[in-house]
Amino acid sequence: MTSATIRRAAKAESDKTMNVHRHIGKIISRLLLVLNIVVAVMLLLSAWGGYINPNTFGWEGSLALLFPFLVLVAFLFMAGWLVVMSRRWLVSFCALLLCVFQLRTYCPINMPQPVPKGAIKVVSYNTYGLGWGQKDSVIHSQMMDYLRNSDADLFCAQESSYNPRHKKVVEDAVAHWQYRDSVFFAKGGNSLTLFSNYPILDRHVIHSSSPGHVCVAYNVKIESDTVVVVNCHFVSNAINPDDKAVYQKIVTISDNDSTSEDIMRLGRKVNDAGMRRAEQVDSLVLYLKQQGDKPIIVCGDFNETPLSYVHTRLCRMLNDAYTASGNGPGISYHLNKMYFRLDNILCSSHWHAFGARVDRRQKMSDHYPIEAWLKRVNK
Repeated sequence: MTSATIRRAAKAESDKTMNVHRHIGKIISRLLLVLNIVVAVMLLLSAWGGYINPNTFGWEGSLALLFPFLVLVAFLFMAGWLVVMSRRWLVSFCALLLCVFQLRTYCPINMPQPVPKGAIKVVSYNTYGLGWGQKDSVIHSQMMDYLRNSDADLFCAQESSYNPRHKKVVEDAVAHWQYRDSVFFAKGGNSLTLFSNYPILDRHVIHSSSPGHVCVAYNVKIESDTVVVVNCHFVSNAINPDDKAVYQKIVTISDNDSTSEDIMRLGRKVNDAGMRRAEQVDSLVLYLKQQGDKPIIVCGDFNETPLSYVHTRLCRMLNDAYTASGNGPGISYHLNKMYFRLDNILCSSHWHAFGARVDRRQKMSDHYPIEAWLKRVNK
């Protein structure tokens, strides 16, 4: 065999190998494109699914929880296509562009503004039994100190029930609020409390067809206005320790023990609770629409992300104080590697929001308090 023949045979073999590699590369590229498209579609559903009632689109709740992860994956896809100089980067870019308003809702960026004179401070805090839920006397004391030193004009507390033997301690800590009202809901063992510097004229419990609904509306006299102040705690996902362990394995990728069955079970639990919350928020919206042109402030633990049906439904008629004046994701729930903004302060167009923030220094509960300053428009 001549050297020329050997070279031709070697070249033919090299070409064959290159063709095989090229073919495999095309298959991988197409599979990545399909995966990219799936991620883009899921991203759009997670961003815009809050406009669809969970009773129609049952997986809206779970997809909303995945929003930050889907944003990250879409961005990585876009960066990867740009590195290989492929126009396929437009798939992720277009999906991210269509989610720009949801990105602002989820993680707002605002220029700081000084709080104007005459603004009122509003705080919403799921207190975990006013700190006694932690079974730690130090935490009890810290919660009482926090309440005692609070300068909030309106303080909406969720899960504010406590053992009667602590009554005097609590009353001493909240004595600087002249007006106080607490409603206990035996069904679900929860209570809501409003501490106020302004007169509480009356209260109305807002019922819905779904059990576990905890929502109280007050008429509060603030200067010449009668303001509707709503304190609410939407039904929780009832995540038990086993569910939390599954979630931690998913987000940390610590092992492969989490089965698809575990993940689906967790998703169904979140979605079932989302359907119940949908009924609850519809009842609340109906009540608020009946209030005419009264100024409105809604506080509470929504047990939903800012892209959920609950938040989206309310923000069709109210403004999110944190989106309008806060910065960053504003994580208010912080245990078990579940980092979400579940707590909110919303207000009608009668108010302009300033300096909204989550106070991460307060660790007496599984939630952080959220606060904002509201200034009456044209006053």
